[in-house]
Amino acid sequence: MTLAGWALAELGLIFAIGSATITTLYLLRMRRREVIVPFAALWDRVTRESESRRLWRKLRRLFSWLFQLLLLALVCLALGDPRPEAWLREPATTAIVIDTSASMAAVGDEDGNTRLELALERARAEVDALGPADRILIIAAGSEVSVPAPITGEAGTLLRAIDEDVAVGPGESDMSRALLLARNALFGRPGARILILSDGALDVPGLAAVGRCTSRAQLEGESRCDVLELGAEHEVGNVAITAFAARRYPSDRDKVEVLIEVQNLGTTPARFELRVTADELPVGGKKLELAPGARVREVLPKLEAARERLVAELVALPGDAESAKSLGPAIDDRAYAVIPPLDPMEIVLVTDGTNLFLEAALLTLDDYVRLSTLPPGEGGAGNELIGTANVVFYDIADSPLPDPLPDTNLVIFDPHRLDKSPVPIPKLKDLAGPRLSEQRKGHPLLEGVVFKDVNMHRGTSFDLAPGDVALVSHLGEPMVALREAEHGMLLIGFDPRSSDLPLRSAFPLLVANAVDYFGMREAGFVAAIPIGASRELVLADFGIPGADVSLLEVTPPDPDPDDELTPEPLRVRAQDGRFRLRALVPGVYTIAIQDGGAEGSVVQVAVNQANAAASNLESRLDEATLPEPSRAGEPPEPAPLTEGPLWTLIMLVVVALIALEWATYHRRKTV
Repeated sequence: MTLAGWALAELGLIFAIGSATITTLYLLRMRRREVIVPFAALWDRVTRESESRRLWRKLRRLFSWLFQLLLLALVCLALGDPRPEAWLREPATTAIVIDTSASMAAVGDEDGNTRLELALERARAEVDALGPADRILIIAAGSEVSVPAPITGEAGTLLRAIDEDVAVGPGESDMSRALLLARNALFGRPGARILILSDGALDVPGLAAVGRCTSRAQLEGESRCDVLELGAEHEVGNVAITAFAARRYPSDRDKVEVLIEVQNLGTTPARFELRVTADELPVGGKKLELAPGARVREVLPKLEAARERLVAELVALPGDAESAKSLGPAIDDRAYAVIPPLDPMEIVLVTDGTNLFLEAALLTLDDYVRLSTLPPGEGGAGNELIGTANVVFYDIADSPLPDPLPDTNLVIFDPHRLDKSPVPIPKLKDLAGPRLSEQRKGHPLLEGVVFKDVNMHRGTSFDLAPGDVALVSHLGEPMVALREAEHGMLLIGFDPRSSDLPLRSAFPLLVANAVDYFGMREAGFVAAIPIGASRELVLADFGIPGADVSLLEVTPPDPDPDDELTPEPLRVRAQDGRFRLRALVPGVYTIAIQDGGAEGSVVQVAVNQANAAASNLESRLDEATLPEPSRAGEPPEPAPLTEGPLWTLIMLVVVALIALEWATYHRRKTV
């Protein structure tokens, strides 16, 4: 404590003079008044009462004298204007940058406090230590940077912002923008200081921003930069959904195939259940156990889900505390997927018209294919129908295959009937009266297909290369082969006209499986958009011709469907069928077209955290990024008072004491 007003020697002189004056006045004896009493017995009673109260009268005068000295001492202290040391230093302006990324939801100490709670506790300590001329700025650094409290010295405003407006959000911290904002806000202010409260689980740009902040702090005229690393010594587990997508089966629109990628980012094994729901109704699931650092990609086939939205969740096993602990923060244990409408597949059949069984098998798939037929002479790669086809069937008997073959998915019957064939898988040898004796079990192309006792006149076997798949063989020699590349090629080494296969149920099943298989390869999974940076999206990817679209309305997901509030749609500009979307909340976003030929069209897109780096809870701060001088020390001591000078409070105490003495005097307690 330091005196900012009168010096201690001056106050001592004033107190000495005042004390001497007060003491002199108390030493002067009061002259007794003469009172004539009419009755001697009355005087005797007063004398007896005076004797009993004599001791109290002596002590009362002593207490009264000490009380006056106390008042004098308080007045002298007020003249000295006492102030804490923190108040007499140079004023400081501190920008507190609080990391609110997903990793800050992890437990940070043995008491179960989250890393964010530890950060808020330190921020409150900084506010409690404010001096009269100090100022603080609060910045929340999540996937979106916000300012809960502007630069102010009002402790109430700062504490209210810390308690009400700072919360963990999904995604990673945009530390670069947050520190740039802090630096600009502190420019030219006295005692500038940046305090970063983070767990250190930052992405590469965030680490670089912290490194720039700590290195610039060593330069003259730059803001001081302190970093408090939170929760680094407390190990926690975390399992995250890093990918989630779904697609429909071309042959069965009510069933979907789901792709889910899950990663254990912790240091201990994790046990949990993976659940997939549609409108809160379970449609699939699986129990998983992952070793530390392990990643698994699960494909759940043929789930019954006629709805367009799916939700994947990681759920702790019932009654298993370790399972719940290993999952870590719940923010990355939930993901969303939208199943877009599936357009009919474009199928082209190149045929000489002599095999109506194949055409009939394709026509039975009319609900989900658009079939076009071409004669052999028009089946080349230059044909417009061939260029837009998803799958092309070649059943051309004695006609030659086009050279080169089209760059799309192909199904070719008897490709080596003629000596010169453009098919990339060469012929092994000709077979007379072959029997289909072996077939590959479990392959989707052969689901439900049985080639037992199929009779045929002739056929050819294939000389397979590594990576080619033999689906059906004659005594070990492949007669039905599949080559996987950018586009698939299914080769059937015999002419269906020279066999009884078209008369069997296996034939239409094989055709339907081929369409389904190549349809699944062609459609692909529709990936969700990750949270964070603004991303460019193409309307054509959602099945909307958007060349003339210039305005969209994007409605974010409703964070609380049970309340009556609905999210406000955002108006987004589009150009050349492209627009940019910055998604900050996971869920399903609705995009409504406002103009152009597709006006009124509505599509949906899923947004997920889906980022292993954002779910990694380990600190990545090293000595180069965070040198020892830049590490924040212990929290500051709270200031004794944060509002107004102390001398005003002292004078209020003096006034209160005088009022107390006045009241007791008039009630004849101190007379």
